[in-house]
Amino acid sequence: MSINPIGTTPLPPINISAPSITGGDGGGGHWEDFSVTLARQIKETDRLGKEAKELSEKALLGNAGVSIHEAQIAGSKAELHMRLLMQVRNKALEVYREVMSMPA
Repeated sequence: MSINPIGTTPLPPINISAPSITGGDGGGGHWEDFSVTLARQIKETDRLGKEAKELSEKALLGNAGVSIHEAQIAGSKAELHMRLLMQVRNKALEVYREVMSMPA
């Protein structure tokens, strides 16, 4: 077994699409992109929570093929997604309150 040095392993490409300046044909611009991304992340967080619950139930019941480690990892992943989602919510509320307190 050979071990490759750290610097020689190529990293997979990251696909990041820049938000459109014109806002597409809907006219919503960045807000539309943000709302779509936020809705997608809410659904993903919900899915991960349900998956973690299902895996932990299977692990506790002793179903073959599901270890307690897999259930713990799924639970940690779901918790991390929830924390991130709550931070986004908190920041959005903070910005909203700041905008609402501005003089007209």
